[in-house]
Amino acid sequence: MIITHCTTHAERALEKAWLDIQEHPVFSPDGDSFLMLAPVQEGSRETYTHIKHVTVTQQHIAVLSHGRHEVSKILSWDTVSHLIYYLATEEKKPGQRHLYVVRDPSTDDPRRLESHCITCDLGDVLWSSRYLYGNCTHFSAQVSPRSEFSNSSFYVLHCEGSGLPLAAMHNASTHKVVKILYDTRPQLWPLLEQYAMPKKKSFEVPLPQGSWAQVQLLLPPSWREELRDAAYPVLVEVNGRPGSKSVTDQFKVDWGTYMSSHCDVVYVKLDVRGARGQSDRAIYHQLGGVEVQDQVTVLEHLLEKHKYLDKTRVGLWGWGYGGYVTAMVLGLGNQQKVFKCGIAVNSAFTEKILGLPNENYKGYVEADATQRARNIPKKSFFLMHGLADLTAPYQHGISLARALAEAGILFRYQKIGIKFLTYATKPANRSEIGSDYKYQICCLINNGKIKVDIYGVIEHVYRSMQNFFEECLKLDTEEKMKEREEKKEEAKK
Repeated sequence: MIITHCTTHAERALEKAWLDIQEHPVFSPDGDSFLMLAPVQEGSRETYTHIKHVTVTQQHIAVLSHGRHEVSKILSWDTVSHLIYYLATEEKKPGQRHLYVVRDPSTDDPRRLESHCITCDLGDVLWSSRYLYGNCTHFSAQVSPRSEFSNSSFYVLHCEGSGLPLAAMHNASTHKVVKILYDTRPQLWPLLEQYAMPKKKSFEVPLPQGSWAQVQLLLPPSWREELRDAAYPVLVEVNGRPGSKSVTDQFKVDWGTYMSSHCDVVYVKLDVRGARGQSDRAIYHQLGGVEVQDQVTVLEHLLEKHKYLDKTRVGLWGWGYGGYVTAMVLGLGNQQKVFKCGIAVNSAFTEKILGLPNENYKGYVEADATQRARNIPKKSFFLMHGLADLTAPYQHGISLARALAEAGILFRYQKIGIKFLTYATKPANRSEIGSDYKYQICCLINNGKIKVDIYGVIEHVYRSMQNFFEECLKLDTEEKMKEREEKKEEAKK
């Protein structure tokens, strides 16, 4: 006979906010306690993810990490040395990610709740490695567990940006480098020097109710601080999905890098209210409101402050939820005079985070992008959709296209192939160029379903997007400049 005794302990979660799905808890060897990530309120409005220690028998919960920064992952719990290693952002620098350590509650050490950043500023602990990680502000790490049979512990640091990637193994006690595992700089740096790469600039912009938007600009290679009269077109990448994060120091060569370098565009990434590290109470059950208006507010601020931005040539685009926000921004009509045109790729309506319709009918009505379709300026909208992205049902794109057609709005809609063949695209938030991801296209021929595997679809998507913005924002590409020079030479002859 097996007899069990169960007790119930419950705590009320934060009201009017979502609970993010976190990784599984980290249990102590005896199973009496565990560590978990949970939202903690810091100040009157802001909520950040921190580490909580839960004791099962005593039914006690203690918060181990504090401050206005986000803990993203618990790496290891060294119960022998009573140390907890984790990854988190740095206060007032949410685009960075660093390795931290804090003591667990099993000791009476008064310093146990004082977390220490190992990689911040590369001082103290990693002073001997300051030249190795001199251009690193975004880290990931793995920590080997220390056992009672082994007195040694190690951790591996991966530098993921803002410079080129590298990794090294460190002794956890002395923090000295044991071995450099890989370093891409000797091979990749000479290659990068052959290309004109954009300059990255990150800062904050104030928002209503005491919030701050995180902004990252990719400035084209031709940009100079002293060029006061220059007027660069602006292209904004919209994400906006609750809990997402666009502004980071992670090294990345994506479509934004290409557009900034190739088309002399100031490429903008934003994290507004609702993004990871921001309060999501403002958008809870009322999507398409403040996060849409924040896009306009931030761009108005940038255009007013930075005179090198061309106010007459501003576009935006988004994938998935970002496509939905793009449609909502353009759907403001005369209420916004910032954005001239936009592209929505796999635009998704977000009923999965709006709750049930009978409980939030008003939220559904106000968040419906089809209700704003009539306000979208003619010839300013490019709608694209694919069948392979399960995060954005195809019906959403069709519903929006139908609303635009019924309102008599001229717009561009991408379709390829015969009879019925539309883009099959990769999952949302994967926009890196050079990926070997294999794309599938489903088409309908002779009333029979045929699956066709092809490569290069995503490249065609980006070329179509580039062509749209070249026309809308009157972009100067290398090809167009070369054509103009050739015409001038012909005219001289």
